[in-house]
Amino acid sequence: MRFILIPFLVLGCIYSAVGAEDLAVVVREATVYSKADRNSTKVSNLPAGTEVNVFGRQGGWKEIYSDKLQVIGWVRSFQVREGVTLDIPQTEKSADSRGFLSGLASLSRKASGFFNLDGGATSSGTATIGIRGLSEEEINTAQADFDELKKMKSFASSKKRQKAFSSEGNLKAKKVKHIK
Repeated sequence: MRFILIPFLVLGCIYSAVGAEDLAVVVREATVYSKADRNSTKVSNLPAGTEVNVFGRQGGWKEIYSDKLQVIGWVRSFQVREGVTLDIPQTEKSADSRGFLSGLASLSRKASGFFNLDGGATSSGTATIGIRGLSEEEINTAQADFDELKKMKSFASSKKRQKAFSSEGNLKAKKVKHIK
């Protein structure tokens, strides 16, 4: 009797491992790529609110499948939220002119469900994603983007602007002891 149960247990473990997919929801419009690389072929776009199954991970990417839209491919990890249903507040579908970091803030606030629409916290948890950074290949093939560097430098403040800001707010310089 004991020997008859062993094959069924082994088959049960294999079946559960093969079917181990996590249900997730796209929290912001996502471009689906053929590989876990933004330079690979674009397969499709998924609108916010699309249910997907996540069955693979590689760095900051998740391999997904949308049964409804019949799409399979890779999306950035921050674009999908695992273990949630469609009752989460959705982010806006339109293009966001506020930029990438604002999108991450929106993801961690609205789409995570940690905050009510009135701004009050509903949980003490923190939403994070575990992106380890660039791969060795990406580091070796990286190119400088001087237009972005110029844009970044345009946000720098001058001494004159700093002084004007502090005088408008009646801010005064204060000496602070060095902490040992």
